Amino acid sequence: MRTSRTSSIASVVASAFVWGTSFAVSKLALRSIPPLWLAWIRFVLASAILLVWLLFRHEHLRLDRQVFGAMILGGVLGYALNHIFENVGLVLSTASEISLMMGVFPVLSLLVEGLAYHRRFSPTAVAGIALSVVGVALIVDPRSLRGALGGKRLLGDGLIILSGICWAFYSILIKNLSKNSSASRTAMFQMLFGSIVLLPLAGVFERPVFPVPAAAVWAVIYLAVFCSVGGYSLYNYGVARMASTQAVSILNLVPVFGVLTSWVVLHETVTVMQLAGGAVVLLGVLLSLRDSSPSASPS
Repeated sequence: MRTSRTSSIASVVASAFVWGTSFAVSKLALRSIPPLWLAWIRFVLASAILLVWLLFRHEHLRLDRQVFGAMILGGVLGYALNHIFENVGLVLSTASEISLMMGVFPVLSLLVEGLAYHRRFSPTAVAGIALSVVGVALIVDPRSLRGALGGKRLLGDGLIILSGICWAFYSILIKNLSKNSSASRTAMFQMLFGSIVLLPLAGVFERPVFPVPAAAVWAVIYLAVFCSVGGYSLYNYGVARMASTQAVSILNLVPVFGVLTSWVVLHETVTVMQLAGGAVVLLGVLLSLRDSSPSASPS
């Protein structure tokens, strides 16, 4: 039991690391590739890699009707909508600020699980949620929102909140799917369905730019292989063996890895106010999750 728990925690921590690096890498790719096309290319490549892996392992690929619908929903929530909001948010804001905004995801997950399970929040949890809201306000720093650039940043940060809501619903869905599907199989089908949804949207709203620089190509390969194939498979494996709120709480490491990578790769700077906001968000998350316990899957 202890070995299983350790491997689950290690899997989610590893996914947090690769996802933390994804913001800076995505920002590099977005200099040459539009946001919806970047998500589509990333998931087409990742789903192809996973399909080869599943065929090599002779895994069963047929989906029954009930699982088919859940796979489509997971593709829409966890891949299409989540990365539309995230990539467009990255275009409008900075990678380091988006990384810090990710710290509020566990609180969003707690709120969504409370809705799904009709759970009442303790006074401690309510205080934690309130603290997280204050922390987000500090990260955004209303004093810096003057002018057009400030408005774009605010919109980008808001899109990350929408991304987090999609991710919270996706986490609950994954816990239910994991009972009858391996992590790699689930990730492959959901990436495939997500890319099917993304293709017409990218074709209508964006125009791809050619030629694509070599740096952007390598960035896409990294995002597909490490962040999509590796990250999602590791996360799906870990979250299947613990409460989704516990798994998402480990994603508090994503902002840490994200800010460090943005500083090293993009040479972005983070203000003292933003760091303070990140710390307040983390405190709020710790308070809000302190009384949470593993839940049964919603009916």
